[in-house]
Amino acid sequence: MNKNLEILKTLCLTWTDEQVSEAWSIIAEEGKLRKNRTTERLKEELSHGDSVTFQGRKAGKCTGKIVKIKRKNAIVEVSGRNWNVPLSMLKKI
Repeated sequence: MNKNLEILKTLCLTWTDEQVSEAWSIIAEEGKLRKNRTTERLKEELSHGDSVTFQGRKAGKCTGKIVKIKRKNAIVEVSGRNWNVPLSMLKKI
């Protein structure tokens, strides 16, 4: 485990409930900002017909082609079936 994560784990064990809640809010907000940045970057990089991969919940690693790009998601055709996938989950091949 990364030293920073070890420090965070120790802090969580010593903080009050209020401090843990505040830290949770800070981390959640940063996560949302990073996801939004990734989505915007991928929206510029990806286009109709690009081959992509993503990790499905039940199907595991999937490979397909982009059919349509929407605001935050893309329709990806995998083995003749369309999946609505968040842009932040896609990796261009």
